Amino acid sequence: MTRANVRVRPATTDDIPALVEVVQSVDVSTGTFSGKPLQDASTEHLTARFCDVLAHTDRILLIAADEAGAVVGLLGARNDDIGVIDVMPVLHITHLMVMPGQRRRGIGRTLLAAAVHLAEEAGTEHVLATAAAGSREGNRYLARIGFAPLVLQRIAPTSVLRRSLGLGDVAGRMAVLRRARLVRAQRSGLASRAMGRGA
Repeated sequence: MTRANVRVRPATTDDIPALVEVVQSVDVSTGTFSGKPLQDASTEHLTARFCDVLAHTDRILLIAADEAGAVVGLLGARNDDIGVIDVMPVLHITHLMVMPGQRRRGIGRTLLAAAVHLAEEAGTEHVLATAAAGSREGNRYLARIGFAPLVLQRIAPTSVLRRSLGLGDVAGRMAVLRRARLVRAQRSGLASRAMGRGA
């Protein structure tokens, strides 16, 4: 397939219908280039989400438009930090989507090149891309252009963790708090007696 001649620019509210069309054309059930599969692909939900994204100045939404002006791909990113002790500023790419009929024509690469320019302009030395662990295609693509594995992130609903950690109900939580108070009181009592003996 020949390389596409596309122009990359920031998305505007006028682009929202086309952005919705791009997302709805891609199989997002696997979360290929996002950490989480899309749960609601309705036009209303996506329109509201894109309005919200465009309203936040810390989020970046780029589009690739072909010679006729049709939107054929999008890239969503945000300026972020990774780490708590050693903080590293990154441009975090969370979504990279190209219309199915336009793939393998360099559109994704062109969008990524634009993201690199934005990172460099901001003085950000690293670009982080999120791909679902089960997306072989997405992970292979990112590895091929130079992204190395950084960390394996795992996610769990708080309700699942509550059960697996034995935090089943309010009574259980109250018992844990009571035990913690008892331990603190015992330690405080031992410390007071030790100080009394030393006097």
